Amino acid sequence: MKTLIIVEEIGDISVSAAIANWSLINVLSKKLKEVDILTLDNVSKNLFENWSNGQIFFHKKDNLTSIQIHIRKKFTFLQTLFQIFSGNDFEHYNRIKSIRKFLNKNNSRYKNIILLSGGMGFSPHQAVSKIKFADKTNLLGIFHDPYPSSSYPEPYKGRNSYYEYFKKRNLQKAINKINYAIFPSKRLYEWYLKDYKFGSTNISIIPHAIKFKNNVDIENEKEGSKKVITHTGTLLKPRNPLTFLKIFNKTSNDNLLLNFYGPIHPEVFLDIKDFNKQNIYISNERIPYDEALRKLKNSAFLLLAESGAEFSPFLPTKFVDYINIGKPIIVLTPEKSEISRLLGEDYPFKTTLNNEKEIEKILLNLDNDELIKLSLKIINNLKKYFSEEYIIKKYLEILSTE
Repeated sequence: MKTLIIVEEIGDISVSAAIANWSLINVLSKKLKEVDILTLDNVSKNLFENWSNGQIFFHKKDNLTSIQIHIRKKFTFLQTLFQIFSGNDFEHYNRIKSIRKFLNKNNSRYKNIILLSGGMGFSPHQAVSKIKFADKTNLLGIFHDPYPSSSYPEPYKGRNSYYEYFKKRNLQKAINKINYAIFPSKRLYEWYLKDYKFGSTNISIIPHAIKFKNNVDIENEKEGSKKVITHTGTLLKPRNPLTFLKIFNKTSNDNLLLNFYGPIHPEVFLDIKDFNKQNIYISNERIPYDEALRKLKNSAFLLLAESGAEFSPFLPTKFVDYINIGKPIIVLTPEKSEISRLLGEDYPFKTTLNNEKEIEKILLNLDNDELIKLSLKIINNLKKYFSEEYIIKKYLEILSTE
């Protein structure tokens, strides 16, 4: 029997959710006999042509009917009412219908059905709630993020929870249907328990299947004896590194460089753009994933910034990349976060986003060989947890390979 993976969106693998999902698909396809994929029709041609482990089925991303387009243009209040009481906007409602149509026709062909979402939709998960499956079908729902926006912790929390009541109801119905719920983070699972009941659903904590690409061509940085600290990825408004930049600017010397690569929230960019001089480089543009890996591999230290909140349930895909690269990481994260839990209390280069005293202490200790060795020991101990072998092992304990 075959495996079906229903994934919200793959696109061109340029955002973290797509990277995590596509990496997991590739890891699982190494051990499962046949893997089919159902996703939106905006998959890059290169990915489609190089997939040889099964079939790829598509449904439309641009899926609005003429009536829905007319309502959106002329009767926005009707669209709002529809979204409140259905729990979905027109696009996600139509995606759910398309997935259900496919499953009603084909679900008996699959022993394993894996549900992957890439953001705020959770269309694959919602779609299964009204489908009748065979008793022995393994239904796995993977939960990368909280849902819906009102369920996010501060400072990311979105809409009023009453407005999104039916979104929560829809996902609860999906949770009632699935056999296994998988979270990349223990903190995220604990956070879900605030809004959802899992009953007899089996729970597993399995990290993102992000693996450093050993075939990435590494060139030595031509920085002489200078040490480079590098941050890659998006800087959202809650991840403003202004405090870190101020302390770095005050304490650093000419032998230390700080680089930022990736999109920056406009308000954050206004705060930090004037630091873009001398030994600080700030690029407000996305760079290709492989190029980001090269930048990181060529650095002496890696920088990771989470929000300044008291709590964070997320396991950033960036953190998995950082661990696999194996360089010391300067971590700005809440004390109650998944990263803090994994690194433990002894990790020497960890503090909160705006703790000036501890940031200064970290920057002044970047030449301390004992602390560097300790950080690398802790990082290396985590590599097994994030390894492809461990992740495959955990999934095969759940999935049928017959």
